[in-house]
Amino acid sequence: MKDTMILSDDISEVICATLRAAIFEGSLKPGDKLKEDVLATHFKASRTVVRGALTMLAQQKLAERRRNHGSFVATPSKEEAQNLLATRRVLEMAVMDTIPGRLKAKDFDVLARHVENETKVHSGHDSMEKKRIAGDFHHMLAEYAGNDVLLTMLENVLTRLSLVQSLYERKTECNCGTSHHAVILEHLKSEDYDAAREAMAVHLEDMADNIVYEGVDGEKDEFLAILERMTGKT
Repeated sequence: MKDTMILSDDISEVICATLRAAIFEGSLKPGDKLKEDVLATHFKASRTVVRGALTMLAQQKLAERRRNHGSFVATPSKEEAQNLLATRRVLEMAVMDTIPGRLKAKDFDVLARHVENETKVHSGHDSMEKKRIAGDFHHMLAEYAGNDVLLTMLENVLTRLSLVQSLYERKTECNCGTSHHAVILEHLKSEDYDAAREAMAVHLEDMADNIVYEGVDGEKDEFLAILERMTGKT
């Protein structure tokens, strides 16, 4: 899912957006420390500004503060993971209920090109790019639904679910639902909205079934290197 860098004079928002994007693509994993000194130096910001950004991230349930130890990427519990999956289903079904009649010919073209690109990416070996585009199809549908509140809620849930996937997802090679996306799109094009809704439900259930609630450890990228790559600043 694309997380557009916030163009704002508030550097706290820029820091928060950078970390959120790094969390979503899996560069920052559950339990990784968010180093205030590195953030302050990299963004040329005060510790107060950095703490403001970390507070924003914590409010989004993407970070957690540990007394006398600093801030860390959030580690969702099994219960939280299950609640997020259930909430995602509610939000995605709301999108499917809202979208009938809203898609134009040009929108179908955009979605078709996206699914084609997904297929190419998932046939390759760039795991980071696979993570980076994850959720884009769902994000696009939510945008077409025209409900900003629904879109904002779904964005947060998808980002938090990236942490769930880092912890609990089966380590199998899959196309992350690309075939499902194609089926959903075909039903939408033919205006068979009930079938599109059912296809989305099957897709979400398939992804939920891939969560096994067994912690896994992965390699952790060096924090500053992640910041430099996310912002293009060295």
